[in-house]
Formats: sequence, C-alpha cells, structure tokens
Amino acid sequence: MNLKKKGSAFFGTAVAAMAFTAVAAFACTNLATLNLSTASGGVGDTVTVTGSSFRTATGDNPVMPVVMNWNGADGPVLAETTPDAAGNVSATFSVPEGQAGYYVIVASQTDAEGEAAYGTPARASFQILGPNGESVVAQPGTQAAVPAEASSSGIIALTVGLGALGLALFGAGFTAFVRQARGSDAPVASKVRND
Repeated sequence: MNLKKKGSAFFGTAVAAMAFTAVAAFACTNLATLNLSTASGGVGDTVTVTGSSFRTATGDNPVMPVVMNWNGADGPVLAETTPDAAGNVSATFSVPEGQAGYYVIVASQTDAEGEAAYGTPARASFQILGPNGESVVAQPGTQAAVPAEASSSGIIALTVGLGALGLALFGAGFTAFVRQARGSDAPVASKVRND
C-alpha cells in the first residue's frame, strides 16, 4: 500500500471515529424528567414532585429556578424550586380545584436571558379522581382541548434531523471514497506495439 492510500485510509478512519463519537455524545444527552409521588388523587391532596437533569450553575451563569405549573406552561404556579448541584429538584403541591380528569404538570426552567433551558420543559400526568375516588375516562370520540405551548421539541427534532443528514452525507462520502480507492487498484492494460 503506497503512502497516499495509507493517508487516505487513516483520514477515513479518523472521520469515522469522530462521527461515532458525535453520535454517542448526542445519544447520552440528558433531558429533564419529572416524577410524581402518585399519578392520581383528589382535590386538596398533597403530591410530591421530584425531577432530574435540570440545568445547574456553570461558570458565570447562575442556577435558575424550576417553575412547576398546573395544566400547561401558562397555568397556575404550583411550586418553584432550585436544582441542587446534580440538577435534581423536589417540591410538594396541593392539587388545585378542578373537574375530574387528566391534567399535566409542566416544570420549566429558563437561562439568564429568559430562553428555555435545553431539555426543558419536563412534564408529568396527573388525574383528578371523581367524587367517589373513581377513575374518569373520556367517552370515545370526545377529547379535552390541550392548550398549545412553546417547548424545546422543535429544537430537538431539528437536531436529530441534522444529525441524520450529517450521517447520510458521511455515508455517501465514505462510499465514494471506498469506490475510488478500489478503482485505482485495478490493473491498467498497456498497449503492445508490434514492430
């Protein structure tokens, strides 16, 4: 193998290693999570909320509070807490007045500029039980309106899409490289002169 081919093979291997590292790093990204001590209860019940992977203080950026809202990011504030050094949160709230049915608790955090912190908001579902403690299930064909809210889902989808595009382009480039490298190994027929 000549020096040019060795250099090309080394470069291709280095690019593949970098792409693998980038994909592995993206797959290990933590998104904020939220857990409830109970998934259902009655009005006035006390519920403990725990969460993880919220943003912590880094460098000159102070730690920002996590705000927990009832039934959407713009709903009534249930609790506000500050993440510990590991990004964990814990708070309690009393279930507010509401009809029996399903609701969402939204935990959001912003950075110092007021932008949503990466991986937030986190969500958890809670059901207010009927007067006799029974579960209330919506009739088929009926659905409660869910308010629209801004989230980081679009950014995550864009990141995943661009990552897939990058991998596709890498694969196409690597395939072209291999074909070109194999093509130069083919013997070349020489002309024979008959004098």
